[in-house]
Amino acid sequence: MNEVESAALMLAAMLLLGLLVAFAIWRARRPVTSSPVVPRAPRAPRERRLSQLSRKAPEIADVEIAPSRLARVSGKAPLEPPRDLTIDDAHEPDIPVDVVAKAAIETVATEVEASASEAIGETRAAPLTLHLVPQIPLRDAISTHSWLGGRPRLATGMAWPRIDDQPADFLAQLGCADLPRELWGGRGPRRGALAFFIHRHRPDVRVVHVGEPGPPLAPPYALNDAEGWFSPHGALAGGDLLSFAVRAFPQWPVDLVAADTVDADPRRSDPDDLDTRGYDIADPAFHPFDWGSLTAMAAILESRLDRLVSEPVGGTAPADAIERCIAINREARERAAEIIGIIHDSAVRDPFSPGDAAAVMAALHAIPWARFIGTTNPDGSEAFELVTLPLTTHRADADLWVRDYRMMLFDRAKHAWCADPANLSAPARAHFEPLWQGLATREMASTGGECDGDPVLLALPTSGLMSRRFGDDQTLLVTIASADLAIGDFAKARARLVR
Repeated sequence: MNEVESAALMLAAMLLLGLLVAFAIWRARRPVTSSPVVPRAPRAPRERRLSQLSRKAPEIADVEIAPSRLARVSGKAPLEPPRDLTIDDAHEPDIPVDVVAKAAIETVATEVEASASEAIGETRAAPLTLHLVPQIPLRDAISTHSWLGGRPRLATGMAWPRIDDQPADFLAQLGCADLPRELWGGRGPRRGALAFFIHRHRPDVRVVHVGEPGPPLAPPYALNDAEGWFSPHGALAGGDLLSFAVRAFPQWPVDLVAADTVDADPRRSDPDDLDTRGYDIADPAFHPFDWGSLTAMAAILESRLDRLVSEPVGGTAPADAIERCIAINREARERAAEIIGIIHDSAVRDPFSPGDAAAVMAALHAIPWARFIGTTNPDGSEAFELVTLPLTTHRADADLWVRDYRMMLFDRAKHAWCADPANLSAPARAHFEPLWQGLATREMASTGGECDGDPVLLALPTSGLMSRRFGDDQTLLVTIASADLAIGDFAKARARLVR
């Protein structure tokens, strides 16, 4: 029972109580019209019969007994005729009963209406909102009823939803049995699931209520539309790195957590940018975990090797330092190219081995490369310092290919982890899970609340974690009218992009 129904019951109870109070007041104050008490007249003394002496009764003279004499005989005061009994109402005015009852009822009704208005006002002021919090780490993906991305679970035999005769992109699925009773004002289904789909080019949605979810259903198309919603995280979204992204929306189980309206929105927290700090991908946390990630690493490194001998190396640096830098980088290029060739040869004939990947990373770490780092002296003159780094080391002011590799690994690792966390090593999970958790916090989806008076079915922000981008980093908002939600007419759901 929600707060509105509770207020209605309270109103009925208080009205009944008011009627009882009014009836009690009327009964207590009604005029009493009792008859005056009249003293009983004394009974005449019984006539004592004498024995009949003769047939002819003697004549008896009439005797008149005065009241005073009778009083002396009986020993009581003479009786006086009763006075008219009257009720003196001067001390208490006569109040009409209907006025008293009406005033009592109005007082009770006013109090109940105020309580009901307060309860309804609180409900409308703060409608329930649920955050869709990605499970990191995963607990039990098999029994999860709500998730973002991946594959929907439609009813057996149900066709993949289409919009404008084109297969739609799957967005999310919410298990209705897990939705709190207070969500959407108590409206909407609490059995089955809601599956959300979107047109592949514009914000036009289809919301499907699935009574009995079946097995996962793969999309009937390849995600290769350049104008669609697919967009991987960070630098992988553009340039020559886009070809290394996994073209899919990862399936991420979520928990439904009530939003705390007191604390600050976690989505406003600042990101933790690893690229501002130094790191080395020879660390086991950054090792490739399958042939796909290892060959992609080799391809990225190969595309960057020419920079070792083509980029400017020193400006006004001493000539001998410049010659030394060129020699170091030329040797680094040759040694790295040899390792890349070994990777390509092994990928076609040998199964992947984490030990082989570790050996490759150790060999790359043993290759030095050099770069001049420019600085400005206090007098305004420019100075250059020759810095030598392992080929696997990243510095914010000296990066050749490591950052690009890490972005590729970030993307591939999340897809592999969503499929099975065991696909990643323990060091890799220890590194990536906190990063994904922070990203999920800043890009958190939600359901519930209202927008322009309509319940919000789904609020889905642009997300690097989900490899999805709406407009200019906007949020997809799916709403429905309360009346349509109450009768389950999800064909009336609407979508738009908001900031």
